[in-house]
Amino acid sequence: MKREGYTLLIAAFALTSMFMTVIAVNAKPLYGEMALYKPPVGPPHPEWGPLSWSGTISGDINGNIYFYKTGSKVVGNVKHFWEVWLITDDAGDMLLMGTDKGVVSLANMKYRMNGEVTDAAPQYECLIGRNVHMGGTVISISPTVKQAPGEFRVN
Repeated sequence: MKREGYTLLIAAFALTSMFMTVIAVNAKPLYGEMALYKPPVGPPHPEWGPLSWSGTISGDINGNIYFYKTGSKVVGNVKHFWEVWLITDDAGDMLLMGTDKGVVSLANMKYRMNGEVTDAAPQYECLIGRNVHMGGTVISISPTVKQAPGEFRVN
């Protein structure tokens, strides 16, 4: 009887270890470098309205990235904003989608956003619900043209 109990305990431990390994593999962060531009290039979204920024992302995920501002306010020298973002492949199919809240310092034009992955293509479904962090610096090329290189990370 004791031997059967130990065998069952060892089998349970082995299954738990395998399950934890799968979780650890899926928990790998995803990184990308963004090249964002304003004025954005792309159509408005029927639900979120006009684009606020667009560009490309490359790294662990490659494609086009679009930002749709859903709200903003300026408090002192800081602009606060809320967005929906979308990453697509070159064919326009959604790879990742999410929301974020961000700030940009009007003194040095550095920005950072924190949000969440809300939808994903099948190959990225393990990222749904995970935290997203973005940051970089807005560079004015002219009064109407801006660039915003930065980093994109899903934890």
